[in-house]
Amino acid sequence: MRKTRLTGTHNDKDKSGREHNSSFHSFVSLSVCALTVIAVTGGCKLAGTEKHKVYAASENESSSLYSEDVDYDLPSGIAGVVSGVNATPAAGSTVNRIGISCDDVIVGQRVRKVTSSAVEMNVSESMAMTVDTFDAKVVSASSSAKLMSDEDYENLLQIVEAEAGTEDLKGRILVANVIMNRVKYPEFPDNATDVIWQYIDGVAQFSPIADGRISEVVPSDETKEAVKQALEGVDYSDGALFFIQRSAAAKNNIQWFDKNLKKLFKHGVHEFYTYPEAAQQ
Repeated sequence: MRKTRLTGTHNDKDKSGREHNSSFHSFVSLSVCALTVIAVTGGCKLAGTEKHKVYAASENESSSLYSEDVDYDLPSGIAGVVSGVNATPAAGSTVNRIGISCDDVIVGQRVRKVTSSAVEMNVSESMAMTVDTFDAKVVSASSSAKLMSDEDYENLLQIVEAEAGTEDLKGRILVANVIMNRVKYPEFPDNATDVIWQYIDGVAQFSPIADGRISEVVPSDETKEAVKQALEGVDYSDGALFFIQRSAAAKNNIQWFDKNLKKLFKHGVHEFYTYPEAAQQ
């Protein structure tokens, strides 16, 4: 039986088909690569990888601004937080902005108005009342405080310590009250130093001046506190202008007190007096 050689038959067709398919796949692959390159290039331009990009604009800026090269590094870390805070509109204010904060934007995007939604911090009514009450107390205390020179203050400390250094806080405040009452009374000098060192008919008004004890004492913390309170307006004196310690006073002094003055009260070792007419006011 004669064998016939087949030419251009099934084998040749398979080979031709495979070559055709290979060419087609190559064309598709090249097309996909080309499209990918185009997409990446376009995407980079849109994403801002080139220097020709815009970050912000106002309604009044000209279009030429968009052609400028802008070299901008987005801050990070603390610097980023600070820049973000600085860029945030204050409560109730309105700014013009393109896009959102820190976004690269496409030229031609509409400018929109952004109004901060932040709410002003409000102090509660109770807190406001507390602050007002505190302010009122401060004003009241400052208005009642007595202003004096350093010399007056030092002399006041010395006389309170010398006259009432063994008394309680109230007893010390009372002595300071008498000094300050005299400063305000027309008959006496108008400052603490002159009141303390006053002589009438050659007689010292306070025994520590006469015997020199005023220069020998050292004011204690309790005396300093008493003077502080007296200067801030604490007053137990009922207007007293005089005080005397009967157990240590001369007889003629006791007689003068009993004859010419009105006794108000006694606290500790001291009795407190004022003029009869002053007591009636």
